[in-house]
Amino acid sequence: MYSVEEVAHDVFNRLLIFDQEAGTEYSKNFPKGKIEQIIRKSLEEIKDKSDKVSEANRNQTLAAFGVIRRKGTKSLRLKIEAKDLVKINTREIKKNSLGVGALRRDSTVFWDDYSMSTGEAADVKLLKELDEDESLPRSALIEVKNKYNFKTPLNVVFASSEPERKFVRGLTAEQTAKAIDAWIKSLDVGFYSIEYSWRKGEHPKQGSFNPDFFIKKGNDIIVVEIKMDNDVSDENRAKLRHAKEHFGRVNELQKEQRYYFKFLSPGSFDLFFKALGNGTYKDFKSELEAKLEG
Repeated sequence: MYSVEEVAHDVFNRLLIFDQEAGTEYSKNFPKGKIEQIIRKSLEEIKDKSDKVSEANRNQTLAAFGVIRRKGTKSLRLKIEAKDLVKINTREIKKNSLGVGALRRDSTVFWDDYSMSTGEAADVKLLKELDEDESLPRSALIEVKNKYNFKTPLNVVFASSEPERKFVRGLTAEQTAKAIDAWIKSLDVGFYSIEYSWRKGEHPKQGSFNPDFFIKKGNDIIVVEIKMDNDVSDENRAKLRHAKEHFGRVNELQKEQRYYFKFLSPGSFDLFFKALGNGTYKDFKSELEAKLEG
């Protein structure tokens, strides 16, 4: 057994030696009297009134104060540095496919006169068959009556959900079509991908996503990611943050066009299309985006 004074003396000496080697001031912050108080308080907590420290507890005490010798843990933080741009042409977009069964659920094909005249023979034949199929829901095929309002380089456009369908309807509305030059619906995979990372619980996660729409208005490109109302999650927060950083780098590396990234949900579609019309789209922020930033 060791007296409290003896153990405090040993601890103090170790701190003093460490201070001399590392240039720290632990021995000033922990004089012998303070160390004795800490040891006695620990004895009280275990209801030990002997005022003595066993050899095992002495070793634990010395080890506890010895953690100051450990170097602080270091973590690497990767920083993306953009060096060059790679131009992606919409002519290079790959073909997309949609199962006919999906049209009986919640998917939609948007088409116009050009879809019938410029599409491949098999696609034109299928479009005609689908158009004549009265068993399909009304939302399965939507014809844009005025082909000049269908300002996309694609011959048909697939919407895989109700929010996407509502957004394409807005893009092809005459008032919106007059306010923009062109738009394209991106592929889910493989056309324009943005990497992002987030934490799911204690585990870091990495992924990538393709923004849903690119809208051209003059020299401005408005990039839109569509989500459901109130779809607030850590993953979506990460997507928003990384996408804004991504297009910030794109804007720094070129002056030909200006990119603006937006997170939208159906509750803000009407306000967004109004902003496109009156020119306030640059500063427009949807309710969902505000929640994700907050």
